[in-house]
Amino acid sequence: MGDRVCAVVVTFNRKHLLRKCLQSLLLQTRPPDHILVVDNASTDGTLDLLNSEFPNLEQLKLKTNTGGAGGFKAGMQYAHSSGYDWIWVMDDDIELMPECLETMLAWQHVGDVIHVRKQFPWGPLIWEGMWDPSSADLVTYKTDVSFANGRKWTTVQYSNFEGALIRRMVIDRAGLPDERYFLAGDDTMYGYIASLHSRVIYVDYVGIMKNAVVQDAPKGRILYYLSIRNRFLTYELMVKNGVQLRPRIFLLLTFICALSKMMEAARSKNQRVQNVWAAIEGLLDGLRGRFGPPPWI
Repeated sequence: MGDRVCAVVVTFNRKHLLRKCLQSLLLQTRPPDHILVVDNASTDGTLDLLNSEFPNLEQLKLKTNTGGAGGFKAGMQYAHSSGYDWIWVMDDDIELMPECLETMLAWQHVGDVIHVRKQFPWGPLIWEGMWDPSSADLVTYKTDVSFANGRKWTTVQYSNFEGALIRRMVIDRAGLPDERYFLAGDDTMYGYIASLHSRVIYVDYVGIMKNAVVQDAPKGRILYYLSIRNRFLTYELMVKNGVQLRPRIFLLLTFICALSKMMEAARSKNQRVQNVWAAIEGLLDGLRGRFGPPPWI
């Protein structure tokens, strides 16, 4: 097995964060063999930034905003068809420690999808967890239990696209991300499907800094909508992949979740009516099986 790595960075209207991400990629002690920037039809001058400051990096310009799910599908498909052994996927809002790729490749004898710990300004993200078969939802632990017990790595059944290193054969077996998610849950579900075909691991090494915490993260109407609607897509895919779920319990828990989101939206300071209606729309579109970009995009 080879170790040629293509880094795939998906970006949308966050050029100030993209610059930091790309700079950290170029400073890797073991540089990726190729860097592909997938631009999700940005309108903030992202292309000007790339052309002026990073002219040697390859760009894949999408005609419309397909969300993170569509962007990663396009980028991973391109890297896979180009013959790379590993695809290193990331959003534009992370910075990588200089030894990040070198450290991840050192674990390739153990894992086929490799994740490392992610750092927020207030400390490392707690990321170990398990699937709740009743609600088709992920439940995270209060602490990274395996690391607290002295282990240096652990297997997991989910993923994120904020620095995951994916072996080529995983795409051969598990396919590409489902672009119908648009945002929210696409990477988690991809990791679950990948875990059915390969070994997905989480390593006790803080290699990623998350930059967009509040001000730059997608929020408001779109997340109230997707947090409800995409539950139905996750349910569909889990059943398709052989998980026995109880539809009545799933619907009950989803209605409770939707009601909670509506109450949360009703207390929001901005766009209160829009946020409440977005949660209702998400529930209705999930019941109808309407996936893809939100209807107002």
